[in-house]
Amino acid sequence: MTLNNAQKIPDLPPLKTLALAHGKLSYRERGKGEPLVFLHGLLGSSKAWAFQLEDFSDQYCVAAWDAPGYGGSDLTTVSIDAYVVALGAFLDELSDGPVNLVGHSMGGTVASRFAALHPDKVRRLVLSCTHPGYAEPESAPMSEKFENRMRELQEIGAEEYGRRRAKDLLPFEGIPGFVLNHAALVASETRAEGLRRATRMLQFADNRPLLPKLSMPVLILTGGADKVVQPRLTADLLALTPAIEHIEMPGLAHAPYFQAPAYYDGLIRDFLSVN
Repeated sequence: MTLNNAQKIPDLPPLKTLALAHGKLSYRERGKGEPLVFLHGLLGSSKAWAFQLEDFSDQYCVAAWDAPGYGGSDLTTVSIDAYVVALGAFLDELSDGPVNLVGHSMGGTVASRFAALHPDKVRRLVLSCTHPGYAEPESAPMSEKFENRMRELQEIGAEEYGRRRAKDLLPFEGIPGFVLNHAALVASETRAEGLRRATRMLQFADNRPLLPKLSMPVLILTGGADKVVQPRLTADLLALTPAIEHIEMPGLAHAPYFQAPAYYDGLIRDFLSVN
């Protein structure tokens, strides 16, 4: 199921930039056909989807954004609705019709809210290792975990910080070095203010009232060894999302797109191909 050292990270398509109402938004795109859009997590960027940008380009126009505050994308305000607005503007530039949308972790929280509010713009929705939001009041302080992470970043530098975060996302053993190195690179490039705003956005977000309104086919993927998403949040997502297909990926942690891309992509491809 997992990769081996004989493989390598696929070459990434060049970064593109759009001028949207909130500012610049960067993304990567490859292939032609029906649109398939990937949204990354807190420690990701469009670079996180290297395997998927290659694997799906035989059949789809595959795009991966840099969320506001990530990659070459400008910051936006600390509100999930601001991220949803940015996503809507991005998709309007990308396609005239509905898209297939894959949201991982943070990206899944944004994707599910967008799909509930704009069902005409999403053909099929994949929610990967994600949750409905933490639903904390805006008066809540920044989490101690985040404050500790920011101090850690300042003390050890971006490169070592990236290596440590890669080991949070992937099992310590059994992962080829080239995969860990790429995951570490992606995490090391996370911009501190982009991470801070995205973390606060998730802290305040609450999609629970909207999840029952999802009307398109939905696939929920959870990792059997995922130690990042809290079980209570996964339970909320599963309980509130109607007419779902749920697959728990055995032995996979919080970055299945890195850990077992062929298996992960196969699950998504099978879901997208059902009439």
